[in-house]
Amino acid sequence: METGFDVGEVTTHRNEIITYILNGISNKLPIKEKDMSTALNAKGRMLTMAFQQAKLVLQETYGILVADVPDTKSGKCFICYNEDAAKCHLLYDEEQLRQLTLLFIVLSYLFMRGSDAPDKNNTTEEDLVNFLDGLRIKFDSCHEYFGPNVKKLLTETFVKQLYLKRDKVISEMEAETKFFYSWGYRAHVEFDKKLVFESTAKILKKHPSVFVAKYNEIYGDDENRMQE
Repeated sequence: METGFDVGEVTTHRNEIITYILNGISNKLPIKEKDMSTALNAKGRMLTMAFQQAKLVLQETYGILVADVPDTKSGKCFICYNEDAAKCHLLYDEEQLRQLTLLFIVLSYLFMRGSDAPDKNNTTEEDLVNFLDGLRIKFDSCHEYFGPNVKKLLTETFVKQLYLKRDKVISEMEAETKFFYSWGYRAHVEFDKKLVFESTAKILKKHPSVFVAKYNEIYGDDENRMQE
């Protein structure tokens, strides 16, 4: 198909995009298209063509998928992730594994209590802090396994990485500000809810069917429902 662009130029920009993404993927922050365009001096149809080619190479060669983040206020951006990112421990160093463990605990809590919350899979920061406190994970104190930055991980790091949504709600009736947590876009992309549910039930030493609402939500009319 005739594109009107020099093939070599498109290939060059494609390779530059691949390098740009690989260099910036480790922090898991969303990548803004305008920042990439400025850094690589590519825009318009040229950027679009090179980006499409880059996404194919990233997936086929590195197993990295690129997904557009919906409803962003700061312009078009995307995240990159490995399909097995939440399953394969080999993809992380020790510190990242510790963070992933904390993240799994929080996501499991948000998911399991979702049926009881007014807004599905949504809970107040106060409830989350109380839950973690029950596990001897202090919000504002150093933890021997998770380190000194539990609060920062939950209020900043995981939020910026889009694993968590932390919404600020100002109540005029109660004259106070509350924060609500729910699954972020990256969490929905990387984590299989069925695996989260089954793993949580196993940790609690309960059969998944004990959690009726969640069991029906996950399996529904699935012919492969877990055997009673």
